[in-house]
Amino acid sequence: MADQYRRLAVFVDRPGPGSFVWILLESTDDPAVWLDLETGEGTFGSWRDAYDAGNEALLSYVDDELAGPIEASPDSDDPE
Repeated sequence: MADQYRRLAVFVDRPGPGSFVWILLESTDDPAVWLDLETGEGTFGSWRDAYDAGNEALLSYVDDELAGPIEASPDSDDPE
């Protein structure tokens, strides 16, 4: 079986006026269900700043930015 892409997303929430926080989500086997992976520790003054910080955090889940967020299948013997 081939390696699968992890279904990751960045979500920005606004807990109050002028306060934004990023949340990383990952889809489960049921594409309608998303789980929280990580939430930013601080808040940001704009949606864009929170989004950019969330994307930076998302990249920490990616070993190769050109290949994307690949998750090796359990039966994969390839040591890459």
